[in-house]
Order: sequence, then C-alpha cells, then structure tokens
Amino acid sequence: MSIGAEAEVRRAVIEEDLQCKAEYVAATEAARDALLAKCLEWHEVGSRATCNPPVMDTDRDYLCLVIDLNEFVTAADAELGCDIVSGIIKNDNSATASASRYPRDFTSIRAGEFNLIATDRREFFNRFMAATRLAKRFNLLAKDDRIALFQAVLYGNG
Repeated sequence: MSIGAEAEVRRAVIEEDLQCKAEYVAATEAARDALLAKCLEWHEVGSRATCNPPVMDTDRDYLCLVIDLNEFVTAADAELGCDIVSGIIKNDNSATASASRYPRDFTSIRAGEFNLIATDRREFFNRFMAATRLAKRFNLLAKDDRIALFQAVLYGNG
C-alpha cells in the first residue's frame, strides 16, 4: 500500500472514530437531560462551576435532588448504562467497594464525562449547594481546599 493510501485509511479511521464519539456524546447528553428532567431540582456543581477560570479537563458534575434514590439510580442505569461509583443505594445493606463513609447521603452516577450526584435528602442537597456557593465565592482553585470546604460544610469535619 502506498504512503498516500495508508494516510487515507488512517484519516478514514480517525473520522469514523470522531463520528462515533460525537454520537456517543450526543446520546449521553440526551440521556443526562432526560434524567435531569426527573429531578425535583438540579444544579451544575464541581470545579467547572466554581472555579474561575473553570477546570475543563474534568467531569461535568450535577447535584440532583430526587424523590426516590433507588428509582433514580435504576433509571440512570437503564438510560445511561452507567457506573455507580460511590454511595450505597438506599435500603440496600450491602456496601459497594467504593462506598464512602457517608453512604446514605448520596449516590454518584458516572456516565462518560457526566457525574450525577443524586440524593433524596434535602438537608444534604442544601449543604452541598452552600459549599458550592462558598467555593465559588472564594474561588478555591486548589482541589484540596475544595475538598476541605465540602467536608467541613457537609459533615463538620475540620
């Protein structure tokens, strides 16, 4: 095969790969939007929302207040084929390997670059939003500082 033909094959493979990725992103965004529509309330949170300039090489995080956490997680799995990456589904006494030490407050659902932090606890939701507003106000660019702030506001850890 000539160098020109090899280059053309490589270009076609790259174009096909980019098209597949674009279709995946569009499908994931549509599924994310369908899930967010099931929330009582939701907000974009995380370093993309709180830092100026925003951190762009990270997930897009959404805090979701839902009526029934089990139902939402089941819907997320059906819509996105997602990974449950932290937390425990309420009413399930078996901890996942990645369960946090605060397992009943939320479940984190990851699909592609989207991370849905789902909770059915209004107090947790309100505290998380308070921490988000503070992180934005103080423009905490260091990840360790943001983690410390959230630990203090959410759990009283100092």
